Amino acid sequence: MKSKAIVLVLCVLNYLAMAQQHDFLSKGRDTVLICGHRGGFYSQLPENSLTAIKYTVSHCKIKPVIVEVDIRKSKEGTLYIMHDETVDRTTNGVGKIADLSDAYLNALYLRTSSGELTNEPIPTFEKVLAYAKSNDVVLMLDIKDDVWKETIELATRYDLIKKCIVLTFDPAITSKVYSLSHAVAISFLAKDEASWRSVQKSGISNHSLIAYITISTKEALIKEFHQLKIAMMTDASESTRNNAAIYPVEFYQEMITKKQIDILITDFPVDVSQKLK
Repeated sequence: MKSKAIVLVLCVLNYLAMAQQHDFLSKGRDTVLICGHRGGFYSQLPENSLTAIKYTVSHCKIKPVIVEVDIRKSKEGTLYIMHDETVDRTTNGVGKIADLSDAYLNALYLRTSSGELTNEPIPTFEKVLAYAKSNDVVLMLDIKDDVWKETIELATRYDLIKKCIVLTFDPAITSKVYSLSHAVAISFLAKDEASWRSVQKSGISNHSLIAYITISTKEALIKEFHQLKIAMMTDASESTRNNAAIYPVEFYQEMITKKQIDILITDFPVDVSQKLK
């Protein structure tokens, strides 16, 4: 009986730890949190750059700030922040990042969205982690290559795993990420009931999940996530859906209210936070 009681206590303590581990999500229940897509889209700053991230963090009116970054691996295995498969569009270099050496990548400079060359190098994931650790930043990680393990291990080494959200778009990857870390928050694509049931079968705690709501997500699913206290997020995608222009404040307010979301991903985090604040 005594051993059973100990096991029960340990289970309760573990549950409580899981329920409280993502502090930034509990804050989002009162105020929607803002996430800067690729750090934020600003004409004068390169996407996925430390400068863009710092600008978003410094000027965003809603705290804590979340920044989304893309992760790819170099030929030598170093993790860099880069959205595209190649460096052609965003730097003065050419080639697939997976085929390029660290020496070559470190010698490149980032371009702005208009193509203007800056003096800013491609940031490594470690540099972003170091900045996030010192500035109370939550990182949303879009892992482009098969470097799930390396990414999670590095975030854990920096003691930031509980302040990271890993984006997953397939139930098998959702399960894989959970097997690598029970501490990280995991976003899953809530496109339909079948995909949600597949995620459920993985046995992942609801407190570790964030439902990525799309325009095709049914109201019944949104209601279920709300009842289960699963955090929800969605994206405004102004650059692709609104000709890179900010929507009126009513658009964001309706999106937040209608979908009951906790995190709003936007290309213009500073401007949107000022509107919503």
